[in-house]
Amino acid sequence: MNSTKLLLGTLAGFIGYFMGGFLMYTIVFKNALASAMPNMASVQIEPRMEVLVFGNLVASFLLTWIFERWASIRTLGTGAIYGGLIGFLITVSYDSMIHGTTSLLTWGGVFLDGIVYAIISAIAGALIGLTLGYKRK
Repeated sequence: MNSTKLLLGTLAGFIGYFMGGFLMYTIVFKNALASAMPNMASVQIEPRMEVLVFGNLVASFLLTWIFERWASIRTLGTGAIYGGLIGFLITVSYDSMIHGTTSLLTWGGVFLDGIVYAIISAIAGALIGLTLGYKRK
């Protein structure tokens, strides 16, 4: 496994996750998510950027590690497809457990969040795949 590619892929994916998350959660799907998750507003706080950066770095490292170590994903298109699929499955799994133990989400919210995060993960996955394949011998 190439450590330099792992680091560069993680950084590229971080940009995709961070910017995609900002765009999708605060602009594009803001109203749809608010109506699908009506109880979420009562527990939201002012965003803590250091925590958001950490979470996006971890998510990006996870995808990069999977792509580099096990899946040999080295293209923009394949990265987008599998990044989106992995993002969707992880989010629906986690959100289903939140829905089963709290009143923060509805089933509609679970699947809408899964779709939104799949889009974000597809963006990050595309950047990771492109980075991992760049000048690869």
